[in-house]
Amino acid sequence: MIVIAIVAILSAAAIPAVNAVTGAHARSAAGEISGAARHLFDTAALRHQTCRLALDLDGAGWWAECTKDRASVAHDQGASVREEDDAALEDRFPEERDSEKRKLLARARFAQFSDRLTKKRALPGSASFAEVWSEHQREPFSKGMAYVYFFPNGQAEAARIPIVDGDNVYSVVTQPFTGRAKVVVGKPKVPRS
Repeated sequence: MIVIAIVAILSAAAIPAVNAVTGAHARSAAGEISGAARHLFDTAALRHQTCRLALDLDGAGWWAECTKDRASVAHDQGASVREEDDAALEDRFPEERDSEKRKLLARARFAQFSDRLTKKRALPGSASFAEVWSEHQREPFSKGMAYVYFFPNGQAEAARIPIVDGDNVYSVVTQPFTGRAKVVVGKPKVPRS
């Protein structure tokens, strides 16, 4: 009985070490995020909503958010509601380069979207995000919040979401027109415009 207890304790201690060596936590998290991205692409198109994948880089967690607000930019400058000027919107959304997208984001009120595929989750074990990039950002984010947007017209943002576990890196890469999200080994280069 003592030998069995010792073997059980040693094997319980060895499992986390084996997961860190093989990168199982990063690979598992990348697979889940990839599936959630594909699901949000479809959800945005089917529900005619703008959705986004919210990535908490400091807290090592992620979830989905959608907005029911109309996702269009008014071209009528004589509207009765005064719009924020470009400088104020640039201060509110420093990561967004496109002024039209900043206007859209200012109007939208995102709320957590939950179903069984995209409920709030934490990265497993010692896995963490590293230098997340999406096309509305100038540079990759390594702290704070990062977002990947999915639009109702059947488009998504191109994004690179690396997940690190020890020396192992698995990245989720999203394609803008097809919504395809795939898991690749390593950290892909960020496209420069």
